[in-house]
Amino acid sequence: MRVPTVHVPPCVEQGTGRNAAALAVEEGTYEGTDAFLVVLPHPSDATRVQAYVIDASCVQEKPAGKGELLLTRTYARP
Repeated sequence: MRVPTVHVPPCVEQGTGRNAAALAVEEGTYEGTDAFLVVLPHPSDATRVQAYVIDASCVQEKPAGKGELLLTRTYARP
């Protein structure tokens, strides 16, 4: 069974500080700032996921820099 690939802009991925394949990604706003929510597997606990909120402004920058990490939390994996 193939797992679908979730596209994460490179600058947003850099903002997470990780290069793991994303489980989910969604664009939205966080405290009035355009942002991406990126959900990755927890690096050491398969029963958890780690969520990152990254400022989306890096996507429009030329050249694109590393996205600013706005928030990170760990949750039980559904």
